[in-house]
Amino acid sequence: MRKLGKVLIIVVWAAIIYAFFKLNLLNGDMNKLSNFFKNHGEYKTLLFIALSTFRVLALIPSAVFMILGGIMFTPMQGLFLTLISVILSETIIFILSKVMLAAKVQQYLVNKYPKVYKLLLRNNTRILALGILCPLAPSDVACFLASSTGVRYGRFIVTVVIANIPMAILYSFLGDSVTSSLNNSLIIGSMVLAISCYSIYLWNREQKQYKIV
Repeated sequence: MRKLGKVLIIVVWAAIIYAFFKLNLLNGDMNKLSNFFKNHGEYKTLLFIALSTFRVLALIPSAVFMILGGIMFTPMQGLFLTLISVILSETIIFILSKVMLAAKVQQYLVNKYPKVYKLLLRNNTRILALGILCPLAPSDVACFLASSTGVRYGRFIVTVVIANIPMAILYSFLGDSVTSSLNNSLIIGSMVLAISCYSIYLWNREQKQYKIV
């Protein structure tokens, strides 16, 4: 039964990636994504939630849909829909980690990076928050690794939401000016750089605290 469940998950995963490919949405192009939603205006809210939830299976970064939410909706609507999608998409990652690969990931971490694994076990939610907060880090990977260390779902999803709020607010309230205004692009670039540097500083401090270098 467990093996059948894994096969079913892989089949659904492949089907979703194929659907994104057929809709020409895999490249994360803002214009194509925006036009797609405009052509399905009456269903755009449901489509946005669905695509921004399952984008994780197509390896599309969450920032793409955060920006898109700010373009298509009012700031508050974009923020609300983005956070709903974040909860759903990272819940999928949490489940996949538990059902499919948790044991393999744990063994890999123990054998390859034993010190990092110990750090994750001691501070999985803190490391998860840093992985999401840093715009340069692959947040979905951070979620997968954290969920594989045994963190409870409640703590996991609360951490995910809180850590995603800063960038979600930034993208939602700037809307289409993110891509159309040079000044706002420079402002966002500066803020992303500042957040990245601060996240890296916190990460290095965590490693030094437990003598993981």
